[in-house]
Amino acid sequence: MKRADALTLAFLLLLAGAALFLPWLSLPAPDTMELGDRLIPPQWTQHPILGTDSKGRDLFVRTLAGARISLWVGLLGSFVALLIGLPYGAISGLFGGRTDRFMMRLADFFESVPITILVLFLLSILGEYREELQGLGLSRLHIFFFAVGFLFWLPTARIARAEALRLRQALFVDAARSLGASRKEILVRHFFPNLLPASVVIMTLTIPRVILMEAFLSFLGLGVEPPGVSWGILAKEGLAAMNPLVQSWWLLAVPATALALTLICLNHWGDKISDSFRANT
Repeated sequence: MKRADALTLAFLLLLAGAALFLPWLSLPAPDTMELGDRLIPPQWTQHPILGTDSKGRDLFVRTLAGARISLWVGLLGSFVALLIGLPYGAISGLFGGRTDRFMMRLADFFESVPITILVLFLLSILGEYREELQGLGLSRLHIFFFAVGFLFWLPTARIARAEALRLRQALFVDAARSLGASRKEILVRHFFPNLLPASVVIMTLTIPRVILMEAFLSFLGLGVEPPGVSWGILAKEGLAAMNPLVQSWWLLAVPATALALTLICLNHWGDKISDSFRANT
């Protein structure tokens, strides 16, 4: 394993592990305020290692809490995109003809809609039924997972369609047709199992895009709501706290650096898995 591979993998594993086990670590809660410890700069050799914010909250703990939300959004949002886009693209590629043209024109229509406007529309419509959704155990964060995942089903569908068009010409599919297999049987028994490697590639390439979109929307106030914590919210709070009279550069630098490093590492492994998949096909 190359040094870059080892470093990026170690960073992702440490970040994911710390975020996952954060509630069981001997650290203060992300919303614990110590007004006497406001705006302490980073102290690399002692606590607080990444400093505190304008309300005395530990920025290291809040960054890990933000990683917890951002990684969950990335995983679940990518899963929603895969759940919608994979069968859509597979059916389009398998059926071909008018069905393929209609489904691709429909995808073109959705792709022409501005992403931010579509998110606002989904959140506003689903927000009208907030009480009903809460009765089902669904919060705004769950709605946000679905809305962000819904945005990325289009590139997933196009990749799945391209792979389905390749599989459509495969000899084992011709053999299944000659034995009288229906399109449904070909789709379930041959297409979906052979699309699993492509699904892994799609997931690895979609997760960083979903995380970035979540951070952007939360920065604009359209995503995760306080007291929830995400890197977008931390960047928004850091930018709002910065002024020429008070030194507080770390409030913006810490979440921005965490986001940038995570995206770099995820993109590195996404490209590596994608290259490996192309070499084996």
